[in-house]
Amino acid sequence: MVRGFPDLSGTPAARIAMQNIELILQGICTGIMMGLIYALIASGFTMILGVMNVVNFAHGNFVMMGMYLAYSLGVRFGLDPFASIVVVIPVMIIFGATVYFIIIKPIQGQPQYAQMIVTLGLLYVIENVVIWIFGGESRTLNTPYTTAAIALGGVRLSVARLLGASASLVVLGGLFLFLYKTDFGRAVRACANEPESAQGVGINLNKVFYTAFGIGAAMAGIAGCIVMPFQVCNPTAGIPAVLKATVIVIVGGFGSIPGALFGGLVIGIAESVTSAIWSPAFANVVVFSVLILMLLWKPSGVFSRG
Repeated sequence: MVRGFPDLSGTPAARIAMQNIELILQGICTGIMMGLIYALIASGFTMILGVMNVVNFAHGNFVMMGMYLAYSLGVRFGLDPFASIVVVIPVMIIFGATVYFIIIKPIQGQPQYAQMIVTLGLLYVIENVVIWIFGGESRTLNTPYTTAAIALGGVRLSVARLLGASASLVVLGGLFLFLYKTDFGRAVRACANEPESAQGVGINLNKVFYTAFGIGAAMAGIAGCIVMPFQVCNPTAGIPAVLKATVIVIVGGFGSIPGALFGGLVIGIAESVTSAIWSPAFANVVVFSVLILMLLWKPSGVFSRG
């Protein structure tokens, strides 16, 4: 206590203020962790959009497929969700490339509304196939760290989310290095920026497109593995994922990996802080309010290429 001033630290008002500060800090920390995971989901979505100018509404169901693959590997073989990433990556790359050749390539020259309808159809096909295989009930995969937490003062960090955020950051860093430090990554960016010029200098557009789609699907599959320890998996789990990815891409900018990271953190923090200090019921209100503000202020996104 400072001489001449009363000690208010133990008063109800002071305790409420301290609790509110702790709630905000908890929301920020959780938001950063979830924001990095959201950024990973959005990275595949924005890469496909940036390279091929295709809005893939089935991208969220690619995440859901990753969740079910991690679940199946965990139940059948006891594989940890993070270890299952090694299996999920090649499976999702092959699946993504196959989807490109069978579904995406024939519609690339079509109007964007036609592409949206086709990918929405793919969303429902995947959803119903999953229901046919696994049923419609929700599933969880418990791990030794599912409920574990690290206490830092009044803030508790979920170990599962912390591991997921760390893995997401590593994968995003690897994707960034691939796109900006390798010859094939430069070819991908060239096709995204000037496809006709890229083809003119001998870049195989077809190869770039199916590889990019496969990598985008793999990013979604990895995200599905990462969230499995703390999320409920069901056939409709992909819809919230693609909605958040869409908002993040609009906030961050089409085709930008740094934009996906920025947008993911903005949405993750906004969602978590709202849930912590107000109510989870209003989290989506805040998220889509951010979307509306961005569309009014800068529709091309913060990290737009143009």
